[in-house]
Amino acid sequence: MRPLRVTVLVKQVPKGDHSGRLDAEGRLERTGAVTEMNPWCRRAVAQAVRLARETGGRSTAITMGPPAAVDVLRESLAWGIDDAVQLSDPVLAGSDCLVTARALAGLVDRADLVLVGASSVDGSTGAVGAMIAELLGLPFAGPVLTIEPEDDGTTIRVRAVVQRDDGRESVVVQLPAVLAVAERSCPPVKVPVEEWSSADSVRRVTTAALAPGTWGLAGSPTKVNGVQPVGLTREPVIFRGTPSIQAGRAITELLTRGCFDRLNLATTQDEVVPEPLAAPSGRGPEVVLLAGPGPEAGTRALLGAAAVLAAEVSGSVTAVTAGRATEQLFGWGADSVVLLGGDAPRPVAAALAEWMAGTSPWAVLGAALPWDREVLARLAVASGAGLMSDLISLTSRRNDGPVPRLTGLKPSGGGVLAKIVSSGSPQIATVRTGLLPLRKPRAPRVHRHYELTVPPDPAIVWTDRRTGHEGDALDRADVVIGVGRGVDPTQYEALEPIRRLLGAELAATRKVTDEGWMPHGRQLGITGRSVAPRMYVAVGLSGNQNHLVGASRAGTVLAINTDPAAEIFAHCDVGLVADWREVMPHLVDALQEHAIR
Repeated sequence: MRPLRVTVLVKQVPKGDHSGRLDAEGRLERTGAVTEMNPWCRRAVAQAVRLARETGGRSTAITMGPPAAVDVLRESLAWGIDDAVQLSDPVLAGSDCLVTARALAGLVDRADLVLVGASSVDGSTGAVGAMIAELLGLPFAGPVLTIEPEDDGTTIRVRAVVQRDDGRESVVVQLPAVLAVAERSCPPVKVPVEEWSSADSVRRVTTAALAPGTWGLAGSPTKVNGVQPVGLTREPVIFRGTPSIQAGRAITELLTRGCFDRLNLATTQDEVVPEPLAAPSGRGPEVVLLAGPGPEAGTRALLGAAAVLAAEVSGSVTAVTAGRATEQLFGWGADSVVLLGGDAPRPVAAALAEWMAGTSPWAVLGAALPWDREVLARLAVASGAGLMSDLISLTSRRNDGPVPRLTGLKPSGGGVLAKIVSSGSPQIATVRTGLLPLRKPRAPRVHRHYELTVPPDPAIVWTDRRTGHEGDALDRADVVIGVGRGVDPTQYEALEPIRRLLGAELAATRKVTDEGWMPHGRQLGITGRSVAPRMYVAVGLSGNQNHLVGASRAGTVLAINTDPAAEIFAHCDVGLVADWREVMPHLVDALQEHAIR
């Protein structure tokens, strides 16, 4: 095996929730916050050290941030990183993910492998890795659980296992390449502060070391335009007493609130997908939507949202797909369909960029899923338009200019939603589809088809590619049971009676999925899914805001925890201070007694 030159990109993040306040220039205020290395980056650093050592190569860690961010490099060096570089310059403040990717890519020097964390707890864009891959002209895969290099004497490749919402996939990637490292990939880097390397061991550079460019807010096509509370606080009713008494009172309270009245009914909205409203000129703004390989209901919900946006701006919707049934797409909101001749993300992004140069769409949307994220991240680089990532809602707003602009909301920690706007053209966004309603399909009409040739990507081969619908079931469930670390995985079977009775789906906190007790696709929160069930049952979880933001739009929240001071009791409608194992059989009996099915 030839020695590998491995570069790992490391990020410093606030420890715990940040305030959500904005400074005078509209940047999220982080000054004074206690900081640490991003959890995903801890795994990326560990993998970089391992791969360099096993192949007799060399590892380099790079971070971009204020002077204090040197600490993540000091810890990386103490773990075994060979070289460390900090890019720090006041002009970089406020950089969005596109500008951040440009700056970091400018420091990557002849690396065989570039590793990044798959996400971050303070923003969860999940886009920087794919953007850097596009800037460097490299293949990308992630989030990866395993990385094993191989050398046939001619080509160096890595075999990797990629974490998906519904399972795992195997892939072979030709080097050089960029990989995003999953949080479960290996034990994290953790070094006591007294053992960190000296800050003098870090090489510091400014933007003078980069190619000329516009940095910070001035060069960023997307920015935070404000924040609003998530609205987690409810008016809880908390019960104490014996398990049977608590269960009976809780069911009576929930019945009084009417939270069971519509359970097990279809979740489709009464609204029908709107018809397009053509502009007086006959050609209005075009919304392009990626109908990717994700769950069907997510594509349907997103197409309905695109049709609503198109109607607001007197425009139309074009769906881009590599395999969806076109008749379905037309009923769900598409006015025309572009059929892709392949689905490799890098060639798809290149083909779309060339096609869009002649169409100039108003907006390009996709689901917040791996395929869509990579395609749109690469497209954001190719077009220079930037990316609004992982939004939970989108609205159009007509400001001073002649063309309406999109505004999106995304979870941002600290119990707030950040308002994201884009000055790019087109406006590109990935959206969490779990909070979007399913609208009734509209009547069939005359449609237009186009075809777009997409070659394969010779640098990346999927050897065991699977898609599934587990995440879709969670997104569309009437009832979701959220499980925390207070529930041992050997006892999940004890939740089956109430799960079956309510037709519920199981979800989890990040700590549960980190342990591998549930699939990553079952995780709710700022770095997971966002859902809007009629009822959310929180079992054995503390109520961390980064988790609760994923269930903040639930109709009714029932919480069960033995700790009366648990934060979840401030954000529920009905709370039971009890051991879930003792109270759950009584809840099941009370539900059956009232014939709730």
